[in-house]
Amino acid sequence: MNLMRAKDIKDDPVMKEVVHNGKYVYILDVNDETQKALVAYEKQSNDTFEVDVTELEEK
Repeated sequence: MNLMRAKDIKDDPVMKEVVHNGKYVYILDVNDETQKALVAYEKQSNDTFEVDVTELEEK
């Protein structure tokens, strides 16, 4: 996925299906400078982690 698409998905009120390493994730934030996304496996989870936006795949 590219940076702009990750930002679009994050800002879209309709949930899109995004996968990281075979598991669905929620995009919580996107950093323009590092081109990384802050994601979580569950929408309200405190267990967040950063991944390169190129590692995300839209289904």
